[in-house]
Amino acid sequence: MKLNPQQAPLYGHCVITVQLADEELAADEEGVDYFLLFAGSTQRHLTSTLRSSHDTLEALCPPHDCCEVVLVTLCSVTRGIPEASEDPKSCLGRVAPLAEHRFSFVQDLAFDMAQFLVSTAGRVDGLDGALLLDECQIPLQECERLDESLALALHHLVLPSGWSLLGNKLTNSTDLNPQETLLHFSARRGLFRVTQFLLQQPGAREALRLSNRQGYTPSAVAALRGHKCLHELLTK
Repeated sequence: MKLNPQQAPLYGHCVITVQLADEELAADEEGVDYFLLFAGSTQRHLTSTLRSSHDTLEALCPPHDCCEVVLVTLCSVTRGIPEASEDPKSCLGRVAPLAEHRFSFVQDLAFDMAQFLVSTAGRVDGLDGALLLDECQIPLQECERLDESLALALHHLVLPSGWSLLGNKLTNSTDLNPQETLLHFSARRGLFRVTQFLLQQPGAREALRLSNRQGYTPSAVAALRGHKCLHELLTK
């Protein structure tokens, strides 16, 4: 078999195309299912596949816990046809390993960015570097791709114990100085999925009411940037 691509970010969720060799094709396509087994040093993942042509499969890459090269095994499962006199257990199917291929899980730019953003929460001037993105004219399609990959990376991250959008500050504190928060960042860039993730985190309610140094709350930033759907989300 051939895998394309042969690497994926730690948070997975990309489509892997599997090109089958002649010897891996089943004579009876209707009675055979294919699975991919990802075997790493500490985790294993089993994912199903969909057939896109007679010799091509597609699978959704699973997330993984560390950067490493894993072994991917293509397995076939032959479904049994029950007969009246047959033991039902014998019809569960036969599993056969067909081929193996190396596959890499890597830390990509979105994952690096997610780690950076999490580390800035509650830090004075922590998001100044991210504000430099305002000077870049990022195309809409690229922003949508960034939103999707960054949200996946944030979901995959293990957040530090006690972490909140306001850092280590008490989330019920009323003595909060104006500051740029992660919600301001996502509102400015129109990152809808990232904002949905942030709103589920500790400190979100307080961050929604917090103005930055220019006097704008996250919802006001979204409105000024013309992100209507995001503004509606932030004002629910």
